[in-house]
Amino acid sequence: MIRLLNLLAVCGLVASAIYAYSIKYDTLYQGGQVSKLKTALHKERQAIAVLRAEWQLLTRPDRLQAAVAKHLALEPIGVSHLGRFSDLPARPERGDEIGRLLAATATPKDGGAPEPRTTGSLTRTVTTTRTPTTASR
Repeated sequence: MIRLLNLLAVCGLVASAIYAYSIKYDTLYQGGQVSKLKTALHKERQAIAVLRAEWQLLTRPDRLQAAVAKHLALEPIGVSHLGRFSDLPARPERGDEIGRLLAATATPKDGGAPEPRTTGSLTRTVTTTRTPTTASR
């Protein structure tokens, strides 16, 4: 009996040691992955910084002005290019569009009484009757 308990204790000890080492190596692997990802993130941030610097270089006003003068035939804005408020057309009168549509649909076509319309709603008559309640014990 004692040999069986000793054998089970040794087996349990070996199993727990194997489990502990597997946890250790998994932790080391995950730490390496985190280190690789941090390095990749740092490289990407440096690449973004380089792209921002290039964008600022390309959008300098003096560089753009030289490119415009070279490739586009533009003339400076003068007083003759500006308009006056009196040159603008008058704003059209905005009426009540919904009211106009409702008025057009509400008028009968034949001049008589308007025909009933089906709207899809149900008409219910609700009758409430109250009956006095008596308290009984």
